Amino acid sequence: MTEDFDFICALQPERIDELRFRGITPPLNIPTIYGGQLMAQVMHSAAQTLDNPRPAHYLQASFIASGDPTKPLDFEVRKLRDGKSTSNRQVEVSQAGTTLLAAALSFQTISEGYSHQVPMPAVDRPETLLATGDHEMQFSDDDNAPFPFWIVVCPPTSDGREPYSSVWTKPRFNAAEDNLLQQMLFAFVSDASILQAALQPHSLTWEDPGLAIATMNHSLWFHRSLNINDWHLMHSVSPSTHDGRAFATANTFSDQGNLVATIAQEGILRRRPSQ
Repeated sequence: MTEDFDFICALQPERIDELRFRGITPPLNIPTIYGGQLMAQVMHSAAQTLDNPRPAHYLQASFIASGDPTKPLDFEVRKLRDGKSTSNRQVEVSQAGTTLLAAALSFQTISEGYSHQVPMPAVDRPETLLATGDHEMQFSDDDNAPFPFWIVVCPPTSDGREPYSSVWTKPRFNAAEDNLLQQMLFAFVSDASILQAALQPHSLTWEDPGLAIATMNHSLWFHRSLNINDWHLMHSVSPSTHDGRAFATANTFSDQGNLVATIAQEGILRRRPSQ
């Protein structure tokens, strides 16, 4: 990863005209375009078309084709509706005429209402895990270019074969107190580890040779405001893996135990054909 400023700038595509934007891929030391990057850029592009700023309520993305991280990206926004409290947008991401991603987003003004949440799971603190063992999930082999977020894996319960996984996460840098940027960075990291819960029943790891893992569709819902600079716990559950696909959901809690977001993802999970 380059300097934090360059990383943040890369998540903010340049405006070409009212509804079109042009972006790049930050150097993340991975061979393909990372899905969380595209979702953060989609959220930024869609938000620029709002007449009045509103926090994001949900983002739903379908990943259609892989792209080349060395080539520019085109973002085209479609305004669907601007109501009294909610704005809806569609965004298509393409590269050299090929559609890579199609997304739907909703931005909603905060209002009063009923409130409840599920409890936060009891797990070890991230500081304890970092100090007592090798619990950090690595996305890069280059120590000089680490993944922009800490991903700290909580030890599995019982025999480690249950379809559950908990990870702590926060940026390696201090992000500005800007609501849109905070939500963009959450969208970025939301794609990093949710399918861990689908790997565990099969004793698989991300580094297993010949294993194909890729995001097919990804949704996230924001329930409360968040401070991305604090530790957040993502607790994921995988109800099913079948037919070369894995599905998982994840509740995300703030360091204080507030449920701030829920994620759902379906991805490819299968062995590549032997050569």
